[in-house]
Amino acid sequence: MKNLKLLLIAIVLVAVAFALQHGSRPGVAPDPFVGKSLVEAADIDGISGITIRSDQGALELKKVNGVWRLPGLHDMRVDPNRLEDFFQRVNAAKIVESVSGNPQRHADLGVASVAADAAVVSGADSALITLKDGAGVTVRELYLGKGRQAKSVDGSQGFGNDGQYFRFGGSDHVYLLSSFIWLDKDQKNWLGKELVKISADKLKQIAWKYADGKEEFSLARAGATDSLVLSGLAEDMQTKQSALPAVQNFFANLTFDDFIATDSPELHKDLSDRLTLNVESFDGLKLQMLISSGTVEIPGKGKMHLLWLGTEYAGSDAAVRSLADELATNAKKMLYALHEHRVKPLMLRSADLSEAKPKPAPPADASGTAAVAGAAAAVASDKVSASHILLAYKGAERSEATRSDEEAKKLAEELLARIKKGEDFGKIASENSDCPSGKSASGSLGEFGRGMMAKEFEDAAYALEVGKISGVVKSPFGYHIIRRDK
Repeated sequence: MKNLKLLLIAIVLVAVAFALQHGSRPGVAPDPFVGKSLVEAADIDGISGITIRSDQGALELKKVNGVWRLPGLHDMRVDPNRLEDFFQRVNAAKIVESVSGNPQRHADLGVASVAADAAVVSGADSALITLKDGAGVTVRELYLGKGRQAKSVDGSQGFGNDGQYFRFGGSDHVYLLSSFIWLDKDQKNWLGKELVKISADKLKQIAWKYADGKEEFSLARAGATDSLVLSGLAEDMQTKQSALPAVQNFFANLTFDDFIATDSPELHKDLSDRLTLNVESFDGLKLQMLISSGTVEIPGKGKMHLLWLGTEYAGSDAAVRSLADELATNAKKMLYALHEHRVKPLMLRSADLSEAKPKPAPPADASGTAAVAGAAAAVASDKVSASHILLAYKGAERSEATRSDEEAKKLAEELLARIKKGEDFGKIASENSDCPSGKSASGSLGEFGRGMMAKEFEDAAYALEVGKISGVVKSPFGYHIIRRDK
């Protein structure tokens, strides 16, 4: 009999525990909120305002003309991914348990009362969330409190559920949510950091200009299907295609890491030593970017480059126009900050975007004095006539020169500059060329066909228009300046 009584008591205790776990007591009607969503999806769709009050102050998010913004941060845009994650968490949270109707327990559970207009909710575990519709009417007022872990100290599973305590505004009753709604209380972390997107196929031109005035160059193309070409290329150089993806990717997703607000439309003093970039897309968007050459210390972020961004838009897309106007307004009141590794793909010189054209197979005689034996059979039907100036260096093929490679190149560049200023090509050839043709024929090589000269020399000569002069062309025999005669 004694054992039977103990068994009955155990059954009753288990039943009571089960009832408590599921939010009810024997003889008491189930709580109408248990099993429901914290906020229904239909209500979320109509929300246009969010206020989060915590021990860190008040954070406001507001939907204006379909765009979520941060009134406390110059009405800058909210990160759509962060906002979507918040709404998903709110919608997924289910009310799983009735905990207490005693207001004296509110402080312990992290859901103590606060005036609706108070700036701060006391306690690191507390937050008051107010959700409003487009008319400013409160849809939900929620006190989110501490989390609960159902497991006991020794790790065994206890009664009840894991989750987070909460109560509705205007009610003393505390419930448990099925999941913890993590809230970022720093408004900067809600900030949308995307500035603009220009896909690789939309980039029309990027022009660089450094404050030191030493270099000014551009990448440009005539049509969307053309390749970007570097300006001012020498005949023996080409655009370095492997350097382009990093540049294109920067503009495909132009974002910032932080910002510095200013009340002045004047440029920040730290932009005095800067790189200026003028960017243009095929659909009418123009960007002017000033990027500080040096870095500044941003509290909590480390050393960063500053970016001033101005915009113009001549296209017809309303969304792009709105964004361009917004960025133009922001240009009067803030500078963006970017980590150094983000800016590095743009801090380029023209040499970083160019490379020598591919070297050919082992060349024929390029000195211009004679053709390779048996070359006549290989000569193509198209022939050209050209003159050249050869500056050989120690170690070059068939060279007796004593000057270094660097000295030969420098001399070639100096002679080319003199020719461009109008000095006579033939006279300079006769006085300076290391090829016998310089002395005998003022640099003239006469007529030749393909396969008779070094490939570097040949490619440059054939690429020239009649009467035009090449840049400095390097071959195994030295540095050449070439004039196409016919």
